[in-house]
Amino acid sequence: FGFMSALEDKLENRSELFYNQVSPQNSIMVNPYESMFSQLSQHDILLSYPYNKFKNFLRLLDEAADDPYVSSIKITLYRVARNSEIVSTLIRAAENGKQVMALVELRARFDEENNIGWSKKMEEAGVKIIYGLDALKVHSKLLLITRKQGSNIRYYTQIGTGNYNEKTSRLYTDLTLMTSDKDIGADASTVFNALSLGTTVESSTTLLVAPKCLKSRIVEMIDNEITYGTKGYIGP
Repeated sequence: FGFMSALEDKLENRSELFYNQVSPQNSIMVNPYESMFSQLSQHDILLSYPYNKFKNFLRLLDEAADDPYVSSIKITLYRVARNSEIVSTLIRAAENGKQVMALVELRARFDEENNIGWSKKMEEAGVKIIYGLDALKVHSKLLLITRKQGSNIRYYTQIGTGNYNEKTSRLYTDLTLMTSDKDIGADASTVFNALSLGTTVESSTTLLVAPKCLKSRIVEMIDNEITYGTKGYIGP
């Protein structure tokens, strides 16, 4: 991807070498004129890349960085862009006094140097960096924002299949879910607590977290589908 991206930049003035540009569209689930926190308090948002704009996710993170009611932002980073707007926003959040924690996977093949460089910049800004776990590679894409709402604490969670990378989101097919569901938020909080302690998640309610909660739950779900037989979802 790095080679193709560099080639695209070099040939940006040679329009005859490119197909017609197709741009991501705004999702009908997102109101561009309303706060992301306000929208997520009312309903979940599911985005499909590259068809929907990655900027909708960036809006959520951007709002969190400046929102006086946000106390913490926690995120897992696997591959980020060379000039990452996401990391720059995390740095701004830390400079604004938020508690920011980022797990950076240093074993992301071909991106080790980039990840190390960004980690140093984040640490200098006050971001708490966790450099992965010894026995496991953290490949999940998870964001947890903790925000005070009235007298209550509310979680805003993002779960995705794609990296937090503005450039690759224009190319790769991925899904991202943004939600204020309290059970999902509680599970995400459990994940980040385990990561900060260097341990694994022992049990969860909504999220299937490897290595201890994923396989058994999937097998259980498959067995449940089998019980439906030909009257259910499986069968001719």
